[in-house]
Amino acid sequence: MTDHRHPVPILIETDLCDDVDDAGALAVAHALADEGRVRILGIGINTSGHWSHSAARVVNGYYGRPELPVGILHPTTDAIGPEDYARAITRMHPSAATPDHMPPAVDVLRAALADADDGSVTLVSIGYFGNLVALLDSSADAAASVSGRELVRAKIARTVVMGGVFGRRARPERGAEPIAETNFAHDVGQTARFLGEWPGPIDFIGWETAADVITGRTLPLTQGDDSPVTIAYALHSGKGTGRPSWDLLAVMLSASELEGHVEWSEQGTVAVDDFARTLWTASAGGPHRYAKVVSSAEQVADIIDDHLGRPPRQPVRSISASTSEVDAWS
Repeated sequence: MTDHRHPVPILIETDLCDDVDDAGALAVAHALADEGRVRILGIGINTSGHWSHSAARVVNGYYGRPELPVGILHPTTDAIGPEDYARAITRMHPSAATPDHMPPAVDVLRAALADADDGSVTLVSIGYFGNLVALLDSSADAAASVSGRELVRAKIARTVVMGGVFGRRARPERGAEPIAETNFAHDVGQTARFLGEWPGPIDFIGWETAADVITGRTLPLTQGDDSPVTIAYALHSGKGTGRPSWDLLAVMLSASELEGHVEWSEQGTVAVDDFARTLWTASAGGPHRYAKVVSSAEQVADIIDDHLGRPPRQPVRSISASTSEVDAWS
């Protein structure tokens, strides 16, 4: 059980862009921070979508934390996907317009790790792996006098990854099982490097784990129609429709929530083949394990929805008040 007197410091790596479960995951992280379960150190965006940076700032500001540093993969582009909700919630909050200087995600990750206590940070990866590979490859800089690999080894105690496919889900009638999960398949070379080189243990949330855990249906009732989270879900999936909870489940498990509802596999090693298919090898003392939901999908969805739907505990603050983020990287 999480010690509520000592919130877990978390870093979030997200591909906030096309799929709305990334926005839902940020909302859940803020709800957990409001409860004192976690402390969000920063957010790295591992897609180069132009609207992703400002969309994250909208969500952070809605929950009263506009000062959170957000970094992005450069160069940004308008060519990645429709980005309907990210663009829309940004345009509804003009003060969140992306500043001229968006810090690279690797800089945000390095600075956050340098300031953290040794062995204290949980990294939550709910997207692609380019930023994390670049972090491993990064050299000493003004933030830290050691390499990225040394920073990761010293500061990160646990890594939680949404990625891979580890078994069949309970209700295959909802659609075909993927051969390769999206996060693993985005860049197989980077995925292989991350899996093979990342120091320390990794907990995986596979595609099948949350494909039937549908959340977000009740957002219009719990947060209201004006919430950027409600709007994001409505634009992406349809009002009251909801979406599978892959990334939300990863954030919940980063704070050791859902005890009794999720169990972990035996230890082993995860790898990926040239077609991005997940390769799992059980081995005593292996650095990896994967989650298995043991309660009904409805039970787990209710618990996640309770967090997803919570209005901000802190007063909503104008996103334009966040000048420290821009100043820190200019």
